[in-house]
Amino acid sequence: MSLMTLLEQQLGPLAYPLSLCALLSLIILTERLVVIGYTTVRGKLRQDSLAVMMGHAGQPKHIQQEIAAVWLQHRQRRLASGIRLLQILALLSPLLGLLGTVVGLIQVFDTLGEQRGPIEPAMLAGGLGVAMKTTAAGLIIAVPALVGAHGFNMWVDQLVSSTEQFINLQLLKLDGVSMGTLP
Repeated sequence: MSLMTLLEQQLGPLAYPLSLCALLSLIILTERLVVIGYTTVRGKLRQDSLAVMMGHAGQPKHIQQEIAAVWLQHRQRRLASGIRLLQILALLSPLLGLLGTVVGLIQVFDTLGEQRGPIEPAMLAGGLGVAMKTTAAGLIIAVPALVGAHGFNMWVDQLVSSTEQFINLQLLKLDGVSMGTLP
């Protein structure tokens, strides 16, 4: 029995969209962790910002500042790539789980509506099982996606903020400002 067949038995018709959400979330979480982690550990943003500033050292100060700001915004967009999709998956997954709950309860009521004799607990188990499992699956997908999205946003904001401060200090050094008087 394949994994998707098993998931379909357990989660009903929402097995495929929930599996897709789980897979996309896992891919984005892993990829962002590698990219942002590499950028942080290697000090890549600061190194690259020095190269950009040195490449434009002959420009007037306001042009250097504008170049640095545009460059940093571009880097911020690249570092934050995929985070919005992760936020969408964090919102979508529990809604799919809730939809699975409704589908499971509809199955229960359909079974009850067809029954003419005494109601056995086994008649309710299938629909209620789908209802609870899809709810759990949606939440299991949403929690790490939500934590990851917010954590990565905070991480990127911190990286960009510290790089912006570093760039400003380097530009002051290029202007001959003594760093001993600055905090």
